[in-house]
Amino acid sequence: MAQLQTRVRFLATILLSGLMTGCVDRSPAPAPNPATPSETLGEVGKRLSRTRSIDDLTTIAAKGHRVLAELTSAERDALGRGHLQVEIDRPSIVAVAANPTALPFWLADQGFAATAESVEVQGERWPLYRKRFEAGSVGLGVNALDRAVAEHYVPFFRAEDGGPLSIQVRRPARWQTVKAAEGVSATLDALVPVRAIPTTLRESILLQIPRELRHATALARGRIWKTHVASSRTPDQVVVSFGPNPAHDLVWSWRTEPGAASTALRLAPASSRGDGPADPNAIRQVSGESQLVRSPDLLNDPAIRRHQVRVDQLEPATSYVYSLGNGSATGWSPWRTIRTGPERPDHFQFFYLGDAQCGFEGWGRLLSAAHKQHPDAGFMLLAGDLVDRGNERTNWDHFFLRAKGVFDTVPLMPCVGNHEYLDQGPRLYTSFFELPKNGPPGIAPNLVYSFEYGNAFVAVLDSNLALVDRRLAQVQAEWLDAALTKTEAAWTFVVFHHPIYASHPSRLNPTLGEDWIPVFDKHHVDFVLQGHDHAYLRSYPMRGNQRVASNAEGTTYVVAVSGEKFCDQNPRDYTEFGLTQVATYQTIDINVPENRLTYRAWNLEGEVVDRLVVQKQSRLALGNR
Repeated sequence: MAQLQTRVRFLATILLSGLMTGCVDRSPAPAPNPATPSETLGEVGKRLSRTRSIDDLTTIAAKGHRVLAELTSAERDALGRGHLQVEIDRPSIVAVAANPTALPFWLADQGFAATAESVEVQGERWPLYRKRFEAGSVGLGVNALDRAVAEHYVPFFRAEDGGPLSIQVRRPARWQTVKAAEGVSATLDALVPVRAIPTTLRESILLQIPRELRHATALARGRIWKTHVASSRTPDQVVVSFGPNPAHDLVWSWRTEPGAASTALRLAPASSRGDGPADPNAIRQVSGESQLVRSPDLLNDPAIRRHQVRVDQLEPATSYVYSLGNGSATGWSPWRTIRTGPERPDHFQFFYLGDAQCGFEGWGRLLSAAHKQHPDAGFMLLAGDLVDRGNERTNWDHFFLRAKGVFDTVPLMPCVGNHEYLDQGPRLYTSFFELPKNGPPGIAPNLVYSFEYGNAFVAVLDSNLALVDRRLAQVQAEWLDAALTKTEAAWTFVVFHHPIYASHPSRLNPTLGEDWIPVFDKHHVDFVLQGHDHAYLRSYPMRGNQRVASNAEGTTYVVAVSGEKFCDQNPRDYTEFGLTQVATYQTIDINVPENRLTYRAWNLEGEVVDRLVVQKQSRLALGNR
């Protein structure tokens, strides 16, 4: 709802600005300068991070004058002219009012002259600086290089001869012009009134830009980080996921450095050895798209590019080789292998793992052991808290590093946990994963979805949203009810992060059960797969919050952990089997002709620590699930 309100306010601002006839020039602008302040600061951060410690960088970034002292002349000039770029159609006087405690460094660099005049902003007297510009380009610099300044400087434009002035803004993307007068706001997206304007400004044009840009050119928001796995032109952090139909649709996502903007994938049925195409003439090339993902506090790698390619019309149960690149004749990655889902399988297997979160070295060994011992597993479910701090990219870089060789060969279908939401919501999570977009309206893509693999139906829910907003729990329940009513799959699984039947000694999530258990019971969901509690638990078959005699009557709930963060657990009446201080991965094997499921939990040594066999009647004998 907050996001929706923000969008509504933004649209209202744009509509209102369009009604201000004569104030805003909406004609097409020239192409922007390729070096934005954020790009310049990114290069500054990379340069400094090669020779300075994290502590030194944190100290430098906290004070704008320290950052300024580290700039080269070219960087200083770029930051002094590239923040605000406009075109004027006649010689003009440009005046800048700025907070006297933190005057922009570029005023002196560009030769702005101090005047005896001032304007009042937020109850403070801001001195006024002026400079004459010829018709053409005008470039003004950044507001500040740290986060100490409360407001953005205010620029005024007036034609030297007093005639009408046309202003064409190239940067920033959002802007508005108003006639300078007492009481008008200095910024576009907030009321920051300008008062006590001198007579020399009363026929000027005030250029309003977003208040949020006042801190946009700080070198970092706070603590500085460095990644040990910086991006490059070579594709890495490869993830393959299912599209709408796992038997025919796959989606690839990977990382490069920002400059590698072209996105392409080569694909062909694999040879019998799996090391290349069976037929080089059958190679299919597919273009994709990409987006920049920024992490300003990560000075040595502040921006990466995430690429996505979707491929449909694939053959079911088929091994393909693929290579990632930019579409040119060179620069392709080595061939990797992936397999589509089956349509009418006799037997299939998949993985389920609980929280990775902490201890990625050990988690990586467990993941590699699982893949080595079960190379034919069709896909992998992760039950949230993939990392500890979901909006610090160093966590993700380490996570993907330890998953190398697995996520690029086994389709990954994750769910979002509370740690992915930390600080900024699941911003990085939704940037890194491309998942089926068939969830309920009103919930962002990649958070709630479903798919069918073989004769299994899998739904992934977002328990974070459900716990924060009861209405969103009910929205997901209604969506799941409709999806389970529609499916003809023999086996049904639901995945989410916060457990309904907890293994943790003290925390419970009863509201989830109130909204979701009736749907599980109505459709006799076979397994509910969860995370969050860091102690392994498998429940008795449950129905209506009560133990029942067999899996034919109820649902099995599992809590698992795959990382190295553990908690204790107390015995509860719903616990059939529990473990502590053990990281596990789970395999689920389905024998289709015999309608039998075998569930196993494995430790790092390859030992089965828990096992359950569910024998089901035929689908026809089950009646209405």
